[in-house]
Amino acid sequence: MNRVLVTIRRAACAFVLATAASATTMTVTQTTDGPTLATALGAGGGMTIDSAAITNGDDAQFGTFTNFTSPPVTIGDGIVLSTGFAENTTVASHSVFNDPSNNMGVGGTAEFNAYGPAHINSFGNSNDAAALMVNFTLSAPSQVGFDFIFGSVEFPTFVGSFTDSFLAFLDGTAVADQIVFDSSGQAVQVGTTFTSELTTADTNSAFSDPHGLVKLQTFTDTLSAGGHSIIFEVADVNDHILDSAAFLSNLHAGPGPIGTTSTVPEPGSLAMFGIGLACLFAGRRRKRAE
Repeated sequence: MNRVLVTIRRAACAFVLATAASATTMTVTQTTDGPTLATALGAGGGMTIDSAAITNGDDAQFGTFTNFTSPPVTIGDGIVLSTGFAENTTVASHSVFNDPSNNMGVGGTAEFNAYGPAHINSFGNSNDAAALMVNFTLSAPSQVGFDFIFGSVEFPTFVGSFTDSFLAFLDGTAVADQIVFDSSGQAVQVGTTFTSELTTADTNSAFSDPHGLVKLQTFTDTLSAGGHSIIFEVADVNDHILDSAAFLSNLHAGPGPIGTTSTVPEPGSLAMFGIGLACLFAGRRRKRAE
């Protein structure tokens, strides 16, 4: 009878710990549904997202993500745009080799190709571009900001010639409408941006050691009240393989810079881990006493 109880207790402890672990592992759900993407992206506080729609890319390149919460790099729940399969951006797809790497068979965009030559190193053309247009309304004049992570498996081998990039165009697609820059004032791209902002110790996504990512934030000048649009785009540069992705979160109205998200696991997750560990330790103590 005691052995039966011990077996049941161990199974219960294992279930609790497994549940806690899954609650803190980033998950990606592929979707092209506009309202779902709009809701996941954020808004509130004087901004209303009116619509979200794909303007370029394969359906599999878009999705929502949750639980990008494992330190040292964290970000709030949001949406992911990938040059490959969105679902392959999780840690489960990480490889020390050049994976994930998928040819989605789609081209770049006119605005990406117009912006690239003077702003992205070694730029020849863009491919497998995932582009999402978000239309929103401001109730009053305000700045607009968002958090993002850009990761790529082009690092560390191909930083000089295949400089995948993440761009965002505000209220138009002219070169001057691009609003995302790194701390040195350059477009966010593999190579130059990674030189100063690189993190290889991420534990959430496929873009960890030896690959890399950057976490940045951006905010606009004050925009007028009324309707506006942003087109978010991530693309392969000079090839169709070796995936990159942009994780976007916390699109909102308000003054910048945007505050960073907490690196502390959610209380519920901590509690689950605590219960599971206490359960296991209690079982061990009882076994010693028998």
